[in-house]
Amino acid sequence: MKVLSITTAILAACLVAPAIAQEGAVAGGTQTASAYSCDPNTCKLPNCLCASTSPPGGLQPKDTPQFVVVTFDDSIQAKLVETAHDMLNVKNPNGCSAKGSWYVSMEYTDFSLVQQWYANGHEVADHTFSHVGSPSSQEIAAAKSMLHEYAGIPYGKLSGFRAPFLNYTADTLTNIQKQGFKYDTSSTATVDDCYWPYTLDNGMANDCWTGICDAGKVKLPGVWEVPMYAVMDNANTPQLMDVYLAGSVADVTSWSNANFERHYNGNRQPFGIYVHPTHLTNFPGTPDASALKNSVVSLIKSLAGKPDVWFVTNQQLLQWMQNPVPASQLASQSYMQCNVPNTGKEICNGLENITISADGVASGALLQSCNLNNTNWHTCFNCPNAAPSLENPVPAAALQSSDPNYRKPVPDNCDSIWWDPVAGQCLCTESSCAYKDTAVPTTNNGTNGTNGNGSSSPDGKPSSGANTMTPIYGIILSSVAAGLAGLLL
Repeated sequence: MKVLSITTAILAACLVAPAIAQEGAVAGGTQTASAYSCDPNTCKLPNCLCASTSPPGGLQPKDTPQFVVVTFDDSIQAKLVETAHDMLNVKNPNGCSAKGSWYVSMEYTDFSLVQQWYANGHEVADHTFSHVGSPSSQEIAAAKSMLHEYAGIPYGKLSGFRAPFLNYTADTLTNIQKQGFKYDTSSTATVDDCYWPYTLDNGMANDCWTGICDAGKVKLPGVWEVPMYAVMDNANTPQLMDVYLAGSVADVTSWSNANFERHYNGNRQPFGIYVHPTHLTNFPGTPDASALKNSVVSLIKSLAGKPDVWFVTNQQLLQWMQNPVPASQLASQSYMQCNVPNTGKEICNGLENITISADGVASGALLQSCNLNNTNWHTCFNCPNAAPSLENPVPAAALQSSDPNYRKPVPDNCDSIWWDPVAGQCLCTESSCAYKDTAVPTTNNGTNGTNGNGSSSPDGKPSSGANTMTPIYGIILSSVAAGLAGLLL
């Protein structure tokens, strides 16, 4: 089964009924009085911060960078990455290219492109295994394990989470804390609760109409909440994801500019552009999405033309939040640099030559091609001996570790951009590129990359459990709604 053919079928259905797929208007309800209370004298950076509409670190708005976060949800495929690159084709004030965050669900994802996205300085984050409405701990852990195993993303760099359908709960937030995530970005901020990112040491302070702010509901020290900043339309209705579907191009552009100016001329809270790139990508047999994409690209370019505007990932945003510096000093911060690793030779690290065919399939001389039932992807690492499932997201490798073609997994003392999985060699030889992953590997009923207690097998490769049960891409679309839910929200 071709990945593209499934995508096209679902996309065609969603474009017929964009209101269903939009996930743009925030659900009904009004802000309720919050029981939130936080003492800034005891909650201090870098690991604790009270919710506030004012910039952190005592900065004045005029000295504060205006951050813009552009995020993408769901699967990573070649045509969708091309759309993302078109949207991020602007420069920051220091001359570095804009960066984006991708919240990746596992179905229909090509892991070689995940690694390529990461290697080029963007953020990869967790959006669960199969995109269910109320994700279990297993759903979250399975995605994290696959992103590490098949895309080579160090566990410590998988720091963010977004709930499918933005349907987060207190249990969801508790689960991500237990699994070592640094932040969640699933909640909605409108006007009254338009807070800068803050930690959950003292609970939630925004999105209170859901009841999440009730006293004692959530208190998770050290976990950050990065609110999703809504665009208020002419009727004062919050529009969140895929705002470009909420009205005419002229209306949406007007709303977006007005809301950006509210941030930019106010306390400079981050401004967000949150998309499902399938809406902005042309596929055979579907309506031309060029006008929609061009409108978003034009908006982004107009924002990039303003002083002190920086396009960052949520990871970069939180690095700044923990040590706020004025806009005049941001260019010199290490996390804002744009150096490309010089490995001295071409290795399979996401920066290797990858060819994209006319039908959107990636290939490359250094890549492994994994074809298992309806599961097809490419990777710099080893293909599994069976299709991943929720119960066993990382099956044993198809090759034995003694096989000369076996790819060596990324160790915890080397970032994957420096790791040669063919030679099993870390090409980082200087302290400036040294990396030590101190994150705890996830466990998933003892099957997702570990033997249940976080230990590895003798050859250094995390051991795996029982064989797969259900292919992750073998989805039976029982209805258009099922297709929309699985791919677009």
